[in-house]
Amino acid sequence: MDKLLLIIIIACVVFMIVCLIKHRTDLIINFILRACLGTAGIYLLDLLLRSRGYNISVGINGITVLANGLLGFPGFLLLYGLAIYYFLK
Repeated sequence: MDKLLLIIIIACVVFMIVCLIKHRTDLIINFILRACLGTAGIYLLDLLLRSRGYNISVGINGITVLANGLLGFPGFLLLYGLAIYYFLK
């Protein structure tokens, strides 16, 4: 029963992704560009902060790429805001 439910959920998700790709490719391209630019920004800002002697850094992982892809620049600021908050805590 659980395997059947899992198969149905996977099939629905794949169908939704195919429909999204087919009809709204601009959203996917926008997400990919924001994710790539945000990840590059995190890398460069972490490099700059480390060279200046600050211990504040945001790692690059799936969550940070997803936050940058979904939210764009506000997501970038959110990640560094959280890093500063937990650094000063």
